[in-house]
Amino acid sequence: MNLKFKLFIPLFLLIFGNSTIAQENSAIVEDGFSNNDNQWWVGRSKTGGCEIIRGEYIIKYYGDKSWSSNIHAALNPNSDFVIESRISRLSGTDTNGFGLTWGKGAKGYYNFIITPKGKFYVRKVEYGEKGKYLIRWKKTQHISQSSITNKLRIQKSGNEIIFFINDKYVAKIPHQPFFGDQLGFMVYQKQQIAVDNFIVYGNPNNPVTLTPFVQAVSPNLEIRQVAINDKQDIENLKSTSGNGNSIIEPGESVEVTAFVQNFGLGIAKNVIAKIDLDVDDRNISFPDKYKTFELGDIASGEYKKLTFFFFTSRRYASQDLPFKVILSEKSGVYKKEQELGLKMNERTKNVVDVNISKLNLKENADMKQIVEIIELADVDKDIPVTNLNGEKTLAVVIGIENYKYAPTVDYAKRDAQVFYKYALSVFGIPKENIYFLTDREATLGEFNKIFSKDGWLARRAVENESNIMVFYAGHGAPDVKSKSSYLIPYDIDPNYAKTGFSLNHLYAALSGIKAKSVMVFLDACFSGISRTNEMLLAGTRSVIIKPESSAFSGKNVAVLAASSNEEYSSAYPGKYHGLFTYYLLKTLKEKSYNLPSLTVNELYENVSKDVIKRAGYLDKQQTPSLQGNNKERLLIMQ
Repeated sequence: MNLKFKLFIPLFLLIFGNSTIAQENSAIVEDGFSNNDNQWWVGRSKTGGCEIIRGEYIIKYYGDKSWSSNIHAALNPNSDFVIESRISRLSGTDTNGFGLTWGKGAKGYYNFIITPKGKFYVRKVEYGEKGKYLIRWKKTQHISQSSITNKLRIQKSGNEIIFFINDKYVAKIPHQPFFGDQLGFMVYQKQQIAVDNFIVYGNPNNPVTLTPFVQAVSPNLEIRQVAINDKQDIENLKSTSGNGNSIIEPGESVEVTAFVQNFGLGIAKNVIAKIDLDVDDRNISFPDKYKTFELGDIASGEYKKLTFFFFTSRRYASQDLPFKVILSEKSGVYKKEQELGLKMNERTKNVVDVNISKLNLKENADMKQIVEIIELADVDKDIPVTNLNGEKTLAVVIGIENYKYAPTVDYAKRDAQVFYKYALSVFGIPKENIYFLTDREATLGEFNKIFSKDGWLARRAVENESNIMVFYAGHGAPDVKSKSSYLIPYDIDPNYAKTGFSLNHLYAALSGIKAKSVMVFLDACFSGISRTNEMLLAGTRSVIIKPESSAFSGKNVAVLAASSNEEYSSAYPGKYHGLFTYYLLKTLKEKSYNLPSLTVNELYENVSKDVIKRAGYLDKQQTPSLQGNNKERLLIMQ
């Protein structure tokens, strides 16, 4: 078995990556789409449209040919250069492509196109003539099939053009003369993409020097341990001051230590860190806001400490402390942002209690790469694009696979990622109408932000006009004393389920919005058992809980849940999804042509029948349940 996988997993690849920039100011274009200073085309036509929303350039094309959006850039085609972008495919069929264009002018252009099926090509198009493949359709494992996002790079080095996908070398061709100075993006046949960065390095007068080298794999910097010191510092009164109970409280000066560890196999070189505080409140002071922390090289498995101070006055009222760490290499090749998850009035590990050591990651290298080449399930591919207008629909999509205090929920993040694609493509919901969270993003604070009386949903919903859809994949847990059910956010311990998000509170909040319709999908159970039959509650047996329906007051509120009573919600390993989610997606895909006439009860009967049957073959028992006051209503209420 191991030998079979090793045939497909090269341990070292000769690539021309991680470009070294000789000139510090060599970025000709550096666009994070916070504005439209680079004058990308925005607007709508009969076959598509482009818009800039919340740091992304959205391109929607509904036609049967292709759509291109470009800008002019003063790039010298005879000097070395880099064109790089991170692109997310939001919807469309998996056989159609999207990617970058360059050298475009009045007589033609070049493009570098990938598809979610793991193929790419490079083509030269001269207007009036048939396009010429410079690289014909080619299969590669470097196109991410477990995520909707891929990073593309075109690099000229000497007399060659070199192509990278997700920082991995895939092909090269001889340099070709440009038709013009336009660069941009291209999509084919009913695709929607979102671009969150576009960078062009090069200079007409001071060309960039690009140095090839051998790289095995990439680094992966993460902060998994954060500690505080709130004990009074007698010797240095201007540092920490507090009662030493490891709880951040108003009026304290707190020292925070974040442990930056490299969980990848490559070396992170010349790492720098910046700390951002996303709050405008004079009752919190952060002296290190504009400081750059130089951490140096971080080898595979190694870690470095990052320490900073902040102060709160007794008037600081928020529970959240939205500190965010921005980690990058000085070269700009690697960059990552991560929230620290600090909260007021909650116990945080004291710095003296941290247990961290160097990891030996190389022995797990084969296993990590095997995980990355998991095959897509049938429901993940060729997702239908319907004509449904979801502009009046609001969706919340949450998938928590990796918890802070609880066992893993196998495939829950993937469940949410694929349902998100269905929300866009099948239900036609605009991206700005979807609140999408996975893993550490899905904190209790985010749940409250979404579902509170004046929260994200309530502010956007129009009474008797809006449709609301909620998808949740993750842990549920019972409160042993009250026998009530709770959703478990990322930062909640299921042994203290009552500190989670009450299912009754969720139902009451959704009913109180008085939307035209509310549809909730829950791939979670409330028996105290995980998808892998692991006990969530220490020292207890599974508690038999039937989720209460007393909170339903809206006539068009319906909840389709993965299991009933004492059952637990299973994973479907062969499809890399939760069992319930897989058959929910399968039914939506098969019924996509008939969604406007599909009732909630018909959806339930189809999903339930398939889940019960497949659970039997998996030697499990799982029976989905449907609750609501109007089960015969249409799933999509137009």
